[in-house]
Amino acid sequence: MKLRQKKRADYLVDITPLVDVVFLMLIFFMVSTTFNVTSSLKLDLPSSHATAQQQEIKQVTIAINANGKLFVQDEAVADDELRSRILNASHGDPNMRVVLRADADARHKRVVFVLDTLRGLNMSKVGIATSATSEQENQ
Repeated sequence: MKLRQKKRADYLVDITPLVDVVFLMLIFFMVSTTFNVTSSLKLDLPSSHATAQQQEIKQVTIAINANGKLFVQDEAVADDELRSRILNASHGDPNMRVVLRADADARHKRVVFVLDTLRGLNMSKVGIATSATSEQENQ
């Protein structure tokens, strides 16, 4: 009795759908990921109870550390250079947003100096950065 030998079929696993799913997941995670830009300066910001809305907006960042040293876009600036550095960073646009990050221990005189310089440049969209705190910390 002779048994018929069955030909063994070559079974191939098609991984094309798997690769498609992996690429779709990769694209999804790349698109849905957000990156926060943080400054390299160590400042102790005053606290606020209001929550801030974060958006990707072009802005000029001016920082004042506890010693009163000025920084525009994280680069140290002398008092007499402040006006020209702000103009360069804003490309001369008076409607550009400006964020002032002053250390909690910075002198009020330095903050007023920066705000006065911004007023002289007709820049009215100025915000002052604070760090958010919870209600329980202040009680």
